[in-house]
Amino acid sequence: MTVIEPAEARTQDAEAWDAEVLAAQARAHYMQSSAWARTREGSPWTALRDRIPVDGTPYPVQYFARKAPLAGTIYHAARIAGVTPAHVAALTERARSYPKGVFAVKAEVFQPYDQTLVDAFEAAGWVRSVSSQYEHAVMVDLSGSLDEVAARFKKRARNSYRSAAKQGVTIDEVPMTPESTARMHELIDQVRERTGGYFRPHAYFERIWDVYDAEGQGRFFSATHDGDVIAGAFVIRFGDTAWYKDAGSQRENPKLFAPYAMQWAIMQRLHEEGVTGYELANIPDPASWEDSDIRGLYVFKTAWAPEPVRYMPSFELPLTGRYALWQRAGRYLRALYTRRTKDAWY
Repeated sequence: MTVIEPAEARTQDAEAWDAEVLAAQARAHYMQSSAWARTREGSPWTALRDRIPVDGTPYPVQYFARKAPLAGTIYHAARIAGVTPAHVAALTERARSYPKGVFAVKAEVFQPYDQTLVDAFEAAGWVRSVSSQYEHAVMVDLSGSLDEVAARFKKRARNSYRSAAKQGVTIDEVPMTPESTARMHELIDQVRERTGGYFRPHAYFERIWDVYDAEGQGRFFSATHDGDVIAGAFVIRFGDTAWYKDAGSQRENPKLFAPYAMQWAIMQRLHEEGVTGYELANIPDPASWEDSDIRGLYVFKTAWAPEPVRYMPSFELPLTGRYALWQRAGRYLRALYTRRTKDAWY
């Protein structure tokens, strides 16, 4: 039986772990960082770490463990990267050595869809499962000069941020204070009210903002017009990759193009700091985006890259007979949890 270690919060340990992950996982995701483990403190999830031998080299994986009703404990490898068929074999062998109370391991891979890798997971006994993360996104390539970066945008992006600048939209990086945090909540709440969509509770957002601000890996940006803050964004950086994590806005005057101005300003700042990839997060399935409730986001985000990204599907490896119970009842239990707590299970 393999016993994996708890994630430590000490600064020295955090820096060492992050360095390991960034070295071993190509385009490593922030959910594998020490900071993300800190955001889970006080939640039902416990952060754990393992170093899995792959061809003689340790592959660091940060899991999040949680008790599932009736089934036992599930280990969730959130957004691991740098995965090859050799890693799948090693992950599978290692998972079968975990404590008997672990009924399944869930793996979500932060890489473009690869049929060879899908086949490797399925051949090793992993089954497709409901993903806790989005499947389609836009990754902006920030490599090369700024002129080369801008040349990869679609014409509507360049025209829009130039128009915003002419109309006096200004973008600033904003220190994280009680006032700026409250303003960000207000902007997100306005989106919640307009769209009727599901958003996590304020405390969830604030915990992430506080931790990543303290680590120097997260920051606020705001868009202002005529002295009024009309949009805000929270951006996370981990290694040479950054994410458009959270955003809110007033009901926009579409002729101002403030979101375009804000994204271009963020990209310029990230480019200056050596970031080579900037992910704009969730978009609808490109095959059916015109029927989506968030089709406007699709039009906006796809203006920044030639093609969207489709990520790998989510997989689970059954380890005990109780996994069948989780398959039958898990969706219902997760929905019940969300109705009761107003928070997502994952």
